[in-house]
Amino acid sequence: MGSENPQEPFSSSSEDRPPVCVYDLFFDLPHPTATTEKTRIIDPPVTLSPILSEEMYKPDNISRLTRFAFPEYDEVTQTQQLASEQEGLLTSQGRTFGANLSKYDIYSVDFVVQHHTFSILLSDGRTRVHGHVRRYLPQHSDSSARTDVGRRRPRAMILITRAIGGERFYTSLLKTVEAFMMKARVGSLTKNRDPVRNFLHAAFNNHANMVTRYTELRRHGVTLNFTQAPKDHFEIMTACDIAKAVMEQNEDVFRINVDKLEFGPGGGKKGRDFEIEDDRIQFYLPYSLQPGYECIRQHSIPEDKYSPITPLLRYIGPSNFLRVLSALLCERRIILISNSITRLSMCVKAASAALSQGLLMWEHALIPVVPPHLIPSLVTNVPYLVGVLSPFVKRLRELEGLADVLCVNVDKNELKTFNMANPRTTVPDLLGKYSLEIYILHHHASNIVFIRGYPRCNFLAVSVILIFTARLLHNITSVIRHMLLPANEEEKCWQNTVACSVGIMLLYAAAYVSPPKAISVW
Repeated sequence: MGSENPQEPFSSSSEDRPPVCVYDLFFDLPHPTATTEKTRIIDPPVTLSPILSEEMYKPDNISRLTRFAFPEYDEVTQTQQLASEQEGLLTSQGRTFGANLSKYDIYSVDFVVQHHTFSILLSDGRTRVHGHVRRYLPQHSDSSARTDVGRRRPRAMILITRAIGGERFYTSLLKTVEAFMMKARVGSLTKNRDPVRNFLHAAFNNHANMVTRYTELRRHGVTLNFTQAPKDHFEIMTACDIAKAVMEQNEDVFRINVDKLEFGPGGGKKGRDFEIEDDRIQFYLPYSLQPGYECIRQHSIPEDKYSPITPLLRYIGPSNFLRVLSALLCERRIILISNSITRLSMCVKAASAALSQGLLMWEHALIPVVPPHLIPSLVTNVPYLVGVLSPFVKRLRELEGLADVLCVNVDKNELKTFNMANPRTTVPDLLGKYSLEIYILHHHASNIVFIRGYPRCNFLAVSVILIFTARLLHNITSVIRHMLLPANEEEKCWQNTVACSVGIMLLYAAAYVSPPKAISVW
C-alpha cells in the first residue's frame, strides 16, 4: 500500500498535482431569483491551481455553483410564479403590497442555517473540487445596521477546496466568516478594511507557514509516522503513546492560529501600545490538511474515510443502517430522501463513510443533494448514492425507466424499493436470522473494552464475540421453542402455552403477595 518511507513524498505528488491548501476560492452567491445582487469572489493569496481558478471564473460554472448552493430552487416551475409575485399585489385601496417580494424572502426568526457539501469534477478529468456551502441572511437594504429587520433572500457562502473531508473544520470556518460579516455590518470592525478577506488570507498563510515548518522538522529527523518512530526514544511505548508524545511536542503542527483580526494589533484604536491576548481564533486541521498527508497515496484513501457515520445511524437505526450498508456493498442505486438539506448531506456522506471504514471506496456517482435539473439523470443503469429533497420525490415516480432503486426516507425512517424485482436477493440482509439477537445484545457490547488504545482492534474483537454469542443464543432459543411448541402437534402446543401462561401468572402473584425483605449491609 505504501513505500518504505511514508514520510517522503512520491515523485508524482509534486509533478501531477499542486499542494493542497485551506481554500482555493471563496464565493458569496446571491439567491437565483435576486438578479440585481452581485457575486463576490475572494482569491487566495497564492493561486496553486490555475486550472481551477480559470474554470470557476466562467459564468456557466458560477451558475452551476448557484444550483448546487440552492438545490431546493427549481427554475423551471418557479419562473412564472416568481414573475407574478414580483409584480406586487394590489390591496383594496389600489396600493401595492409586497412589491419585489417572493416566497424566498424570509424574516430572520424563520431562517434556518443550512450547511451542505458537493463535489465537482473539472474539465481535465482528474481534478475534483469540493464545495462547502453555508446559507446566511444579508443585511436589509433599508436598515444596514440591523440584522433582524425586514424580509430578504438568503445568500450562500461557498468555500472551494481540493482537500477531502474536513466538514467540521469548514463549517467552523464559514461560521467565523459569517461572524466577521455581521460585525462589519453593525460597525464593530474598522470600516477601511475587508475583514473576510483578511481572515481567509490569514488562515491560508498560517497553514502555508505550518507546512514549511513541518518540512524543516522532517529534515531534522522528526517524523509523524508513529509506528516507525526512533526506538531509542520510545522503547516500551505503544503506537498510541508515541502519537500522544509527538503531538504534545509538536502541537502547532495540527492547528492554525489566526491572531489580531477582530481588534487589530493595537486593540482597535490608535494610540494603544498594548495587545489583547484573547484576540485569537484556533482551528484544528482535518487529516487532509495536516502536514505530511501529501506523502500518502491519494488513490488508496477513501474520500469520506474521516466523515462521521453517526448522523445516518442516529436517524435510521442499526437495522436499516445495515440494510443500506448491504446495498452499498452490492453496488445498488440508493436514494436518500429528507426535507432538510443539512440532514440529507450529512446522511449521504455518512453512508459513504460507513463503506470507507473498511477502506472500501464508492467508485460511482455520489451527490449529497441533487439539484432539480439533475433528477432526470437518475434514470441510468450505473449505481449511485444520492440525496433528493422531499418536495421532488413526486418527480422520481414520474421518471420512466427508473428501476432497482432503494429509497431511504431519513425523516420517517422508512426503507422502500422502487421497481425492484426481488428485494431480498438484490439487497440481502447482512445479519440474516441473527439480527434480533444482535439487536438485543449490542446494548451490552457497547462498553466492552478488550484492547485499550486500539479502538479498531477492540471493535473487531467485540464484533466477533457478539456474532458468536448471537448465534449461540439463536440456537438455544430454537431448541427451547421446538421443545415447547413442536411442529405439527397443535394439541401439545396449546397445552404448553396454557402451562407457561399459568406459571408466569403464579410467579407474578407470588412476587406481589410476598413483601420484600429488608437486607442489612452490616
